[in-house]
Amino acid sequence: MENRKAGKFYGCKRKLVYTDDNIPVYKLTIAKLPKNLKLVTIEQHFSKFGQLINVEISYGKSRSSQNQCILHYQNAENADAALKQKYHTINHQRVKVQSIPSWEQPNLMESLVTKSDNNVNLLTLNDYCLESIFQHLDLRQQLRLSLCNSRLDEIFTYMICPRLQRTFYLEEFLQFSTREQRQFLTTAGIYMERFVIAKEYQGFKPKINICAFLREFRLRIKSLHIIKWTPVDYKTFLTSLQLSYIGELEMYRCNLKDIHLKRFLKLPNLKVLGLACNHLLKGTYLKYFGKLERLSLYECWNISNKEFSQCCQHLQLCYLDIRKCIRLTETVVDLCKNLDTIKLSGFVEYIVKLPKLRSLEVYHSNSPITIRFYNALVEHHADNLRELKLTGKNYLMPRTVARIVRLHKLRTLWLGDHAYNGSEQVVKLVTKLSDLEEISLHYSLRIRDQHLLPLIIKCTKLKRINLRMCRYITKKFIWSTLEILSQRIAAAQPLVILVYGTRIKADILQSSVYHKNRHLLKLLFHADNPLTGLVNEASSFDSNDLELNRTTLDTIYVEFMKNLPEENRYASD
Repeated sequence: MENRKAGKFYGCKRKLVYTDDNIPVYKLTIAKLPKNLKLVTIEQHFSKFGQLINVEISYGKSRSSQNQCILHYQNAENADAALKQKYHTINHQRVKVQSIPSWEQPNLMESLVTKSDNNVNLLTLNDYCLESIFQHLDLRQQLRLSLCNSRLDEIFTYMICPRLQRTFYLEEFLQFSTREQRQFLTTAGIYMERFVIAKEYQGFKPKINICAFLREFRLRIKSLHIIKWTPVDYKTFLTSLQLSYIGELEMYRCNLKDIHLKRFLKLPNLKVLGLACNHLLKGTYLKYFGKLERLSLYECWNISNKEFSQCCQHLQLCYLDIRKCIRLTETVVDLCKNLDTIKLSGFVEYIVKLPKLRSLEVYHSNSPITIRFYNALVEHHADNLRELKLTGKNYLMPRTVARIVRLHKLRTLWLGDHAYNGSEQVVKLVTKLSDLEEISLHYSLRIRDQHLLPLIIKCTKLKRINLRMCRYITKKFIWSTLEILSQRIAAAQPLVILVYGTRIKADILQSSVYHKNRHLLKLLFHADNPLTGLVNEASSFDSNDLELNRTTLDTIYVEFMKNLPEENRYASD
């Protein structure tokens, strides 16, 4: 077996030359063709190596300036013979010969697909059968299959691409060959709305080519998320996109300074800005983002009261995340009259006076919990608060939960991360929330199977339950829940329960009873995901759609015991 290099392309078996996508080379090019070389002369010279199908000269803006000459050979062996000489001399003039890119080579796979073998021909199947074949492949396999034939290309373009996920990741994109990248952007690029770029993604040598593709195909990316990149790295990607389409921008841990925010002022329609964990920001230019509606400043320690107050006065924010902004005082919250969602550290009395408040998240690991705060919250927002998310490890007493459930319109309720926040008494109180759709009781050591059944029975609108690391939940709860759900009219979507870290093992996913009732119940074995800004700011149930998490379930108990206080590690089972 012989491997030979041909320009940027590498040889392969049978003395043929292949592109980096393993496409046989039939077409060659002479770039920078001398003006006085005629078509007949070129054809006479290169016909020595084998039969030519076509020789074509492309011209520039006028016929006086020749750009290149394309040579199309009948056989790949003839092209290989011509490529043995990198430079050829024609009429005493030296010219360089190389292969053209793989996507411009003849599509030989088309003839292979259409050949009949034992009366079996893939293309004799109807469109719906071909669509089903595509659906059983991953994205890269779908791309490769679509390149085989024009009809398969149409199936992929018109039947598969419209249903692809709207988010694509640079990590996945870099795994494609150049030809596959072009095919993806040609067929699916129009549907892509969110682009995620992160530092840990490998293979940045082709970064320039990718940026060229982004400019060529003019993607209409609406949401751009850049994670752990320095300003020098992300600048090229940002300028490669159509800035007028970007409405959401996240720069997570990108070491931003205030001067860098001036670049983002070139985004005319920016409405969502995530700046989490950029510790050097002071907020000087935030007031100039006139259309901004949602702003995340999570862990931006240097944001000052003065700069943030000006921001609030100039902007009409409806979403604000100022958790762990240690230099901000309570008074600045009062300036944001249009807020319907706020996330902050500690219980701030001013927030209960916000007239449009719908969603509240409080991180309260060190702040005291006052009954007065909950009383005020009930007084002002009992009829309009939809989400209450309490995070951190503070203990919630039952009398506190008794006041929380007076917010009778709640649809989402998180009860913190303390191991003793969940109990039979607490669950009994929560059953009063008839509109509840999502509840988080994770890390609760007091919760048992029988305690949760009243919640399933009475809260009929429940869609999601987080029981992550609830150590004493077993399969009995799942079978009892299925029995309750089977007696109701089936909902449009199954009830989703996170059971990572419970006594429920992943082998339940193989159970025939579970498979039969997946329209009623779906179990997820997802571990906790670290905060990564706006990309991961949705519900923990949205982290991915796979039931089984990549983390091995054998390590659950070890991880759990590491996080448990020492005095509780040896509690009896």
